[in-house]
Amino acid sequence: MTSYDSISFIAGKDAGARTSACLARFAAFQLVEDSHWWNRWRHRLMAKALVSCAEDLESAADESAGSSSRPSAPERLREA
Repeated sequence: MTSYDSISFIAGKDAGARTSACLARFAAFQLVEDSHWWNRWRHRLMAKALVSCAEDLESAADESAGSSSRPSAPERLREA
């Protein structure tokens, strides 16, 4: 069985969260930019929700980046 480094997994997860946040911000920008005057209000509401989601993703990635300094699973097993 292949053992995986947990820090590497967390880094990949954080990179995916940041990429998703970037795409959500881009979609929000495109949504507002391409809207017509009669539906601009609704599009701004959707864009605000997308930006809020992006901020949540980024804050979750920042929180887990601070906890990635712990030793990997094999090192923790050797210490026990």
